[in-house]
Amino acid sequence: MLKDSYLRTHDYLRVSITDKCNLRCRYCMPPEGVELLPHDQVLRNEEFIRIIGLFVSMGVVKVRFTGGEPLVRKGLVDILSGTARRFPGVELCLTTNGILLGGHIDDLRRIGVRKLNISLDTLSPETYRAITGKDGLDDVVANVDRALSTGDFDVKINAVLMRETLETLDGFLDFFKDRNAILRFIERMPFTEEDGFCSYLPADRLIAELGARGELVRNTTIDTNVAMMYEFRYRGRFPIRIGVIPAISKKFCSSCNRLRITSDGYFKTCLHSSQEYDLKGLMRSGAEDRVLHDFIVAALSEKKGEHDLDCRPEGGGCAALTNSRTMSKIGG
Repeated sequence: MLKDSYLRTHDYLRVSITDKCNLRCRYCMPPEGVELLPHDQVLRNEEFIRIIGLFVSMGVVKVRFTGGEPLVRKGLVDILSGTARRFPGVELCLTTNGILLGGHIDDLRRIGVRKLNISLDTLSPETYRAITGKDGLDDVVANVDRALSTGDFDVKINAVLMRETLETLDGFLDFFKDRNAILRFIERMPFTEEDGFCSYLPADRLIAELGARGELVRNTTIDTNVAMMYEFRYRGRFPIRIGVIPAISKKFCSSCNRLRITSDGYFKTCLHSSQEYDLKGLMRSGAEDRVLHDFIVAALSEKKGEHDLDCRPEGGGCAALTNSRTMSKIGG
C-alpha cells in the first residue's frame, strides 16, 4: 500500500492526460490562456498506461482522468480502453466540462467508466459566458441530461463556490431538483501568486444560503475523503444530494488519499505543493519498474501534513504561499 509518513493510505490516482482545454475558466487559468506543452513533452498513451499500472500494483484502486479537458485528447479512448483491459478491477472515472461529452457517451459506457464529474458553475448563460469565456451552456446541459438518461453513470456536478454561484443558486437548484445528480460545491483554491483576483467565499456561506431555501441535514455516514455530504429538501419537497468540499476553511488533508500525475509526466503528492517528481524523465531514460516504484515511495514519504493555502475573510481573496502551476496545468 502507498502510505506516507503520516500513515495516510493513498489509493486514488488522478491522471491529467492533456493540458489543452476548450474553455478559459477564470479560476483555472489566466484570461490570456497558458502556454501549451510541446507535443513531445506530453506522455504517450502507453506511458500513461505504464504509470497507471505501477500505481495499481502499489494499491491504487481508483483512477480519474482529467485535463485540461480530457475529451479534447484524441487518444482518450485508447488510454481508457488499455487501462480497463489491463487492470479490470480498477474503478475508472472522468472529470469533464461536458461540452464534448455527448460524442463520447457510448465509448465511456462500453469501456466501463461509470463515474462522471461534470464541471458546471451556473445555469445562467450570461454568467456561464463570463466565467468560462465561451458560449457552451446549452451543450453542457444537453449532455448532462444524456448522461443521466442512460442510467449507467454516477453523475456529480462540480461548481466552484464564487459570488456568481450564489447569485444564480436558485436557477441551479431549480434545474437539478428533478435530476438524479449530486451537486458538489467546491471552495475556490488559488494556485499561483497571481491567482488572487477572485474573491474567496467560505463553504459556510453556501450552507447558510441552502438552509434558507429548504431543510439541509448533514449525513456524516456518507461523507467522502474530501466532501461533507448533506441531504437537502429544496423548498420543503424536492430531495437533492449536496456535497460541500471546504478545501480551505475546513482542510481535509488528514484524510487525503489522492495522488496526481500531470500530462507531462510529473508526480504530485499534493495538489497545492510546488514539489513535483519527474517520472517521465526516468521512464524515457530506460528505468525499470522497480526503480520507478522506489522513486514513487521516496517521493510520497516527503508529502507534507497539510497544504499552505491562505484565504482571508470573505471578499478578501486568497494567496498561494507555494507557487505552483495553474489548475489547468495540473489537472482537475
